[in-house]
Amino acid sequence: YSYREDDTPCFLHFVNKGKVKTFKIHEDGKEYVTGLYNSGDFFGYTALLEDSAYSDSAMVIDEAEIFQIPKEDFHRLLYSDREIASQFIKLLSDNIVDKEQQLLNLAYSSVRKRVANALIKLYEKYNAENREDFTISLNRDDLASIVGTATETVIRALSEFKDDKLLESKGREIQIKNLKGLRNIRF
Repeated sequence: YSYREDDTPCFLHFVNKGKVKTFKIHEDGKEYVTGLYNSGDFFGYTALLEDSAYSDSAMVIDEAEIFQIPKEDFHRLLYSDREIASQFIKLLSDNIVDKEQQLLNLAYSSVRKRVANALIKLYEKYNAENREDFTISLNRDDLASIVGTATETVIRALSEFKDDKLLESKGREIQIKNLKGLRNIRF
């Protein structure tokens, strides 16, 4: 864990390499992924800016190197450099737009569409080289917590996508074969 929900923030976190997820645990014990971070991303900054406890937990999902910038150094930089302040304002507004899209997706999209959207989001987030034959290693429980559904439902959707030649999967590996086809899923 980089931090846990309700911890008091002491650092700004930066992913130097690897992958990190942020998540909340519902009272029934189910996990919901609130964010995915890759090399070059900051995370945990909202609690620092609000001077509040973390509203979610952060955990490495792929071998990672995380840099921690002390809270005092972050605040000093933020208040003394207009460009840095502007960049964090942009991060916050992008985060709001992303959360609104997540809520709309949960409220109005079918599970099949939500799984497709999650795969597209993973493709866009972790495919820095824009390779057409992108493969991600992700367990089905993590994918289910991104989608907001049961693991069995995700497995069924992945099987349908495999039958439709949109992807290949083996174990944790999911290889997207037809991104356009995933984008065109409407139901």
